[in-house]
Amino acid sequence: MQLPIPLFIGLRYSQSRKGHAFLSFITLFSVTGIFLGVMALTLVSSVMNGFEGELKKRILGVLPHLVVSTEKSSNQSTNNSWPDTLKAQDSRIGQVSPFAQSEALIQSSKQLTGALLQGVSVDALPQFLRDSLQIGDWQDFGQSRYQVILGSALADKLRVQVGQKVRLLLPSGGNYTPMGWMPRQRVFTVAGIFDSGSEVDKVVAVVLLTDLQKLAPKPVQEWRLSLTDPFSSVAIAPKLQQLPGVTQVVDWRVSHGKLFAAVAMEKAMMWLMLLLIVAVAAFNIVSALVMMVTDKQREVAILKTQGMTNSQLFLVFAVQGMSHGVVGAFAGALAGVLLCWQLNPLMALLGLQLLPGMALPIDLQPLQVLFIVLSALLLTALAVIYPAWRAVQIDPAEILRDE
Repeated sequence: MQLPIPLFIGLRYSQSRKGHAFLSFITLFSVTGIFLGVMALTLVSSVMNGFEGELKKRILGVLPHLVVSTEKSSNQSTNNSWPDTLKAQDSRIGQVSPFAQSEALIQSSKQLTGALLQGVSVDALPQFLRDSLQIGDWQDFGQSRYQVILGSALADKLRVQVGQKVRLLLPSGGNYTPMGWMPRQRVFTVAGIFDSGSEVDKVVAVVLLTDLQKLAPKPVQEWRLSLTDPFSSVAIAPKLQQLPGVTQVVDWRVSHGKLFAAVAMEKAMMWLMLLLIVAVAAFNIVSALVMMVTDKQREVAILKTQGMTNSQLFLVFAVQGMSHGVVGAFAGALAGVLLCWQLNPLMALLGLQLLPGMALPIDLQPLQVLFIVLSALLLTALAVIYPAWRAVQIDPAEILRDE
């Protein structure tokens, strides 16, 4: 099959390097820069995606994505209908279960610290919270009253083990006594320890919903909502707030939004820095193409006298420059994907593991890789405009008058 003339000549120019060592070096430098930039961007963005996914799983697997407060009704059937009512508002709402949450002080025989008490129903626990239980059993926990399951870091701070007693003090809803104002308090038995591998382990303690409701009764009914995508809470919360009987909707971003915003900002800055590497390499193509246009002035003049149009001549040098960008971008993406696939074994081979037995989380997203490649090609396309325009401006009469 015969190639179109601009494509044929452009590819021929991109392969011709005899007697042009410096030009070949600049071109190689440009292609290598695009290759390294795309590879690094693919690798780093996949690792950052993995870290964000781990944070999402470990933190938002324990915390409720949305907490909806509704008016209590004397009619039990009305209260029982709320889960179906909430689920009907959006298909992204998964599990809906009764929930209670309160700030508290936890006192052991050796230490006193603050904590966030979560009152849960054992039958409707998030799967990640079930899986993160290290010591204890959720079924045994659900069958006994006044038991508490602590995060691993919280248990270490209190220096308690399973089976020991701790005192829970709730500053809200205390009573006045002859000794003065006293907070609500109760002795609980440590029934288990969970480890989510996040900062949540430092503050969260889990008790039965019925125990927390008796210890700290509230005038409203609270519901824990788990979403298929926690980041969709911003769109779902306003819908729920408009429901009759809903008094408040609390988003997980209130407590941990800044952390994920910082991660998103870090990802954006990393993208920008690595994309600048690609941009610098892509615009190095400008110098190589300008030198090529200068060197090929006679050929360009001859082509124009033979009837080649300005648009065809523009495409000749555009094809030449874009061929370098295509090679660098696709080779870099392929190398980045292969590195993502074998990154942890390679780090183990080189002795660069963060901790023994700990692997870097990697989430390779094909659409993101495609976007990286297209970004590199777009920067290359912008870089070839000026040299190709310079070629179009060549005057055949001026160049060939002395021939």
